Amino acid sequence: MEQKAVCIAPIDWGLGHATRCIALIRALTALNYTIYIASEGHQETILKEAFPQAHFLKLKGYRVRYAKTRALLIPVLLFQLPKIIAAIVKEYYWLKRQSKQFHFDLIISDNRFGFFHKKIKSVFITHQLELQTPFRWSTKLFQSITYRFLKNYTACWVADMQPPHHLAGVLSSPNKMPQTPIWYMNCLSRLQDEGLDNHMNTVQKTSTHFLGIVSGPEPQRTLLEQILWKQGNELNQPFVVVAGLPNKNNHQQTAHGILYHHLTGDALKNEIEKAEYIICRGGYTSLMELIPFKKKLIFIPTPGQTEQEYLGKYWQEKKWAICCKQEDFNLQEALAIANQFQYEQPPFIALNTTHLLTQLKQLFL
Repeated sequence: MEQKAVCIAPIDWGLGHATRCIALIRALTALNYTIYIASEGHQETILKEAFPQAHFLKLKGYRVRYAKTRALLIPVLLFQLPKIIAAIVKEYYWLKRQSKQFHFDLIISDNRFGFFHKKIKSVFITHQLELQTPFRWSTKLFQSITYRFLKNYTACWVADMQPPHHLAGVLSSPNKMPQTPIWYMNCLSRLQDEGLDNHMNTVQKTSTHFLGIVSGPEPQRTLLEQILWKQGNELNQPFVVVAGLPNKNNHQQTAHGILYHHLTGDALKNEIEKAEYIICRGGYTSLMELIPFKKKLIFIPTPGQTEQEYLGKYWQEKKWAICCKQEDFNLQEALAIANQFQYEQPPFIALNTTHLLTQLKQLFL
């Protein structure tokens, strides 16, 4: 296949959209694509770490912030709606300008609704074809809006496996599907590799009681970090917290705990392998990354983030994880429940480069 140029842009809604693009970028690199990445901030730092040779273009994110309390979440998000709409419009015209300079052959947007080009093949990546909201009418409304935006794209790639093995439930497999062609691309995990099982047999046996992986928009990211760090130090057992701040490389340590502001992919993999329990937000990308490690998972969804709350409930029903509320979270009780919980292993099929090549050929026919 002749060398083509692809421009990829993940939304800045936490780090997950950037980290799940890593597996896709690796596959595209193997297929001889020239990689352009449009991003900023923490997302740009993560991707530069993984692909120092890629071409990076500065694109402002949506910069959405959450409220400190659930009651204020909807008003805070509604207040930011004009800013989000403006960002969607700006990224559309930004891409038109950049495409004239760099001559992209393919556009890939991870949940950025304005990142498409009318004259260039454009792909939208998501795992939420039916965004969950507190009300059925608003769920249908948001789905209708999403499907209208999808009409601007050549194809929609869903980061999940096809039913009945899907990980995201109704989010990725709703009753009503869009008119845009769909491809279930399986799991996108930057930490997964074929030799994982053999590698785990050679590393140090479990030595950390729990690993806390913190992520997501502020101020909720900081609140969870503080909860895990404070309660972890009261347990008198070894633990590690990763704060999800890629622009900071320092750490702090107590008698039993270590707080890393950031870890590279390989370092994070080693910490996961050493831990008995993993505590995280339950964001979808985190789930895809953690499945191959076969660890006992404890989710603490971001308050008011309906996707994570739905996934927490869905995964607990499947016995893939347990789910706890942040408002009254008690670390000692959660670990005791997890110790007695009958976990089952979720399914996992990774993105296949050969299947990706087939989809790309279909796009360009």
